[in-house]
Amino acid sequence: MGGCGEDRQCNVWPRPILPMHTLTLQTGELRLRVSPTLGASLLALDAHTAGGWAPILADTERCDLAAASFLMVPYSNRVADGAFRFDGRAVRLGNAENHAIHGEVRKRPWRVIEATTELARLGFRSADHGGLSWPWAFDVEVEYALRGSCFSSVLRLTNRADSPMPAGFGFHPYFVRDEPVRVRFGVRGIFPDVHGTRIPSGPAEIPDAERDFSVERALPAASFMDFCAHGWDGRAGIAWPDRGLRIGIEASPELGHLVFYNPPKPYFALEPVSNANDGVNLLARGDPNSGVRVLMPGESFSARLDVRVQRD
Repeated sequence: MGGCGEDRQCNVWPRPILPMHTLTLQTGELRLRVSPTLGASLLALDAHTAGGWAPILADTERCDLAAASFLMVPYSNRVADGAFRFDGRAVRLGNAENHAIHGEVRKRPWRVIEATTELARLGFRSADHGGLSWPWAFDVEVEYALRGSCFSSVLRLTNRADSPMPAGFGFHPYFVRDEPVRVRFGVRGIFPDVHGTRIPSGPAEIPDAERDFSVERALPAASFMDFCAHGWDGRAGIAWPDRGLRIGIEASPELGHLVFYNPPKPYFALEPVSNANDGVNLLARGDPNSGVRVLMPGESFSARLDVRVQRD
């Protein structure tokens, strides 16, 4: 894919820099705030406009969100009842009464490995943390970089256990809602959710008219949506016409699923992910669209996400 810069190998765990409360990256066109102590989450992404700095991601100082974007590792979204079977093993995760959700790393501190004015690399080693319910040891590293008008993220997950591990991850950005806002993305199928639990109730189906965003269209806050799709082509666009601002989103093929969440709030979420909701149970049932990867001991996989700001 045509990214903002070169991928970097993240398989070495160097001596960390002592964590700071917030890291700020900035170019003449973009400004990014990162919280190492809150799961390497993003607190803000702003674009420089003629009227000053304008938010792209939700403004955490003006809404009910702790993070404007967070990382979901080593699985994304939900696992039904927090339970699944893999390789003959029964696994029980935390928060089972509400379906285990969003992985194990988003509320835990990460190590700062490298930090400059335009780049930050942070790492997480599960062996350094108690209380995780995921039974396999893993390392994860993220690199955030600003290059002109492009914000690039590279996420890498490594199995540090001595047995195969089911694996997945994703990005959970909340974008600011200015009315009007227009959205475009293309997917092949959407998983049905007849129980309203965000757990797939059957194989993916062709998108209906309400959830078809293959052509850019307005996204009103009154149209509540929360669905998981597969067969995302890795491209999306969001436009704020009244600000003369738009972004183009491009993801590497590993991020072949998309979760879309449109609540009646001053934000909405477009989440590039590698696995479907309840992917580990879909894998156990033989669903070819689960998106879950099986990593052998020491094996890694990574993905890239680019957000490029454009001005109309």
